[in-house]
Amino acid sequence: MKKMYDDLDYREKVAIAAKRKKLRVLKRKLLIGGAVIGVLFIGFGSFALAKKLTEEPEEQEPVVVAQEETVVPKEAEPVEDDFSDVKIEVVINEPDPEEEAKKAEETKKAEEAKKAEEAKKAEEAKKAEEAKKAEEAKKAEEAKKAEEAKKAEELKKEEEAKKAQELKEAEEAKLLEEQKQKEEEAKKAEEAAKAAEANQADDNLKKVIDVSLFQGSIDWEQVAASGVDCAMIRVGIRKSTTGEILADANAKYNMQEAAKNGLKVGVYFFSTACSQDEAIEEANWVADYISGYSISMPVAFNCENYEKASSRQYNLTKDERSNIAMAFLGQVQSRGYTPMFYANRYEMLNDSKWNVSQIQQSYMVWMAWYSKDLSTLATGPNYSGKCSMWQYTDKATVPGVGKGVDMSVAYF
Repeated sequence: MKKMYDDLDYREKVAIAAKRKKLRVLKRKLLIGGAVIGVLFIGFGSFALAKKLTEEPEEQEPVVVAQEETVVPKEAEPVEDDFSDVKIEVVINEPDPEEEAKKAEETKKAEEAKKAEEAKKAEEAKKAEEAKKAEEAKKAEEAKKAEEAKKAEELKKEEEAKKAQELKEAEEAKLLEEQKQKEEEAKKAEEAAKAAEANQADDNLKKVIDVSLFQGSIDWEQVAASGVDCAMIRVGIRKSTTGEILADANAKYNMQEAAKNGLKVGVYFFSTACSQDEAIEEANWVADYISGYSISMPVAFNCENYEKASSRQYNLTKDERSNIAMAFLGQVQSRGYTPMFYANRYEMLNDSKWNVSQIQQSYMVWMAWYSKDLSTLATGPNYSGKCSMWQYTDKATVPGVGKGVDMSVAYF
């Protein structure tokens, strides 16, 4: 296969250049020689012609020609021109070896520089291509990761939605079961309460309802006619968020009408006090508020929901809450009223949430316990501690009250 000139290496190119140079020198020599010879030929020819033309012809003597003999003149031999004194000098410009070496070196350097430039460009092009491929690979990897993350997120959401749905269904089923159980318990409690009321023989056993604005407007005449003896009326609350003390909107009406219709009246206050000072403040507020009404039943301290994160009492300990309750009860007593502590059985049992074993030494206890077994309603709940009043249901039906109401029995 024939190589192109650009494909040859440096030595091959130098050899070809030398051959080409020799041919050019030879051609130049031949051309110069031919031109010189031509010029000499023309010059010498012109010189000979001019010389011949300038010579005078010689006079010829008459020749007597004999008749007998014909004389044939002899041809003269040609006279050759003598050019021995003409010297032809052909000057040929021979190349300078140093110049040729210099040019060859420059050619070599130029060729090497060209190759280096081409190699550099090729390297740069290679790097650019590699960088492009790396960037494309990076983008592809990022796109892949983004797609995987998207799929994982969608899968996570689907899983969460599935769990949420399962949790919702389980919660609904639990609520239905609890509602069913509560209804059954309420029914049994109501039946037991009615049975206990029907068999009630102790004249000292008092039927007590406790009410607030949630019972709406109450017809106290009907309540009294139904056999209810006493009413515990909520007179106020301290807001769990702001700590502001507010009166129950129906408190004054309920105290007035209950007493007017012959019921013994007591009151309770829903406390969220965070200190003993606040508890004393609440007790004084209650004493001032009820001072113009006929109060013959206890004044109760009621505190609930303190374990919710939204409650201002959330961080209080059992001892702190118990001391707050006793501060309230002690101040009520100092204002001339009978104090009473309210809580449910599970909070009081074994002093789990309140130091009730300490509280009951000085004050009456009102216990909430919606027991299925009301066979001991006349004598008191199955509880080792003291119990002055037992709230045994929150769904009692009482004429004059538009909805279910809390019902208790008092043992004093």
